[in-house]
Amino acid sequence: MSLKRMPVSRAATLFIISLVMLVLGIILVVSSFLLWVVFPLGFYPTRLLWIEIHKWSGLALTIVVLVHVLLHWKWLWAMTKKYAARMRSR
Repeated sequence: MSLKRMPVSRAATLFIISLVMLVLGIILVVSSFLLWVVFPLGFYPTRLLWIEIHKWSGLALTIVVLVHVLLHWKWLWAMTKKYAARMRSR
């Protein structure tokens, strides 16, 4: 039995990237809250674990947002030109 690889549509790719950004954003919010309220300053393993989770999820979110911007680059460029032209005509 052979597995055929189905092409992923652009819409599906953008949806998956948006879901990943949402999950990473939630992880950042939860880890921020825990580090700020639940585990204030100190040196103990649980706090160090949440610092690592916060740090790596922040890095992952940054990378995913950059991919998101790259996938929307044509739209961003077109909108920038549109608004720049509108500002010049005023």
